[in-house]
Amino acid sequence: MSKVLADYYPRNISQYTPNMEFAADVVDGVHKVSLGAPATLDADGIWDGIAAEATAATFTSSSFKTTFDGSSTSVTTTAGMIDATYGRCLTAVGSAGSDHVLTITGRDYLGQLMQEQLTLSGTTILYGKKAFKFVDSVLVAAGQASDTLDIGWSDVLGLPYASEQLISWSEDNVQISSGRRVQTNGQIWTTNSDASLFGSMASNNGFVSGQSYVATVANTTATSALTAEIGGTAVAGLSITVSASESIGDASSDFVVTDDHGLTSKVAAGGAIESVSSVGGTAGIGHITYYIDEGVRFIDADRTATMTATTGDTRGTVLPYTSCDGSVVYEVEYSVNTADLHGIEQFNG
Repeated sequence: MSKVLADYYPRNISQYTPNMEFAADVVDGVHKVSLGAPATLDADGIWDGIAAEATAATFTSSSFKTTFDGSSTSVTTTAGMIDATYGRCLTAVGSAGSDHVLTITGRDYLGQLMQEQLTLSGTTILYGKKAFKFVDSVLVAAGQASDTLDIGWSDVLGLPYASEQLISWSEDNVQISSGRRVQTNGQIWTTNSDASLFGSMASNNGFVSGQSYVATVANTTATSALTAEIGGTAVAGLSITVSASESIGDASSDFVVTDDHGLTSKVAAGGAIESVSSVGGTAGIGHITYYIDEGVRFIDADRTATMTATTGDTRGTVLPYTSCDGSVVYEVEYSVNTADLHGIEQFNG
């Protein structure tokens, strides 16, 4: 007997079930599912150049980009719909000097109302954490006058059930090496400001997610920030402080918490990863270790008891190394929270 898979998710009927424990497509706490072949990311695919002014304004389907689908009040499943089966995360970017708070309202794939809040910071790209299936409106709070902003979607894809751990990842029916790998390397001078400091070569395509350092020679020169870089670009949110009083055997680690959807952390197999010191001198020496999420970056379900407009996705997300292009079909196998398959209730304001 084949598994019965749900495939009808009407927009205006919430199928969210709190504390859901059973589903036909979850076997022994494991779910394997195709995420389809989502389209290429599009930074202005929903709203393109809408106004961000000194007074607040709300934009709805009437201001959607002409290539984005439908009216937000329709009861069909195609109106205002993101193409990924279980939704995908959004992006936003403003014009120079923009400082407005955005409140985006929509629904997840279950039809559950949800909201996310992002704060513009000039032309810096903002990355959402929640996987939207439908987008209804955006409230642009008062801020600097005469600004504009774009809202679109990234390559970060939603999952149908509250995820716990990645098991396998496939693309076009080919299994891709996946999971967090540890790469331990030789000694590195930690207080040498030479930008050519070399750390490692990536074993496979993936995302650098952390670095650790253990001192083998005490640092006596100056406090140093040891920043991970790929191709001369710092990995966002990945820096270790090596104290001037560091002793032999002292260890420190840092893992990425700044979510830029792989913009600075993506590394190709054989690509160089560096740890670059912020100060000069040659006193401290230690071993450096990198952590690489190979093949796909997997973020498990956010279990914050009470969701907010800035918490993560209630079921988790995946970011493929191979970018979405409308043709690559992704399949993920992962363990799920069998006490609450649909995850914590979405924040909806």
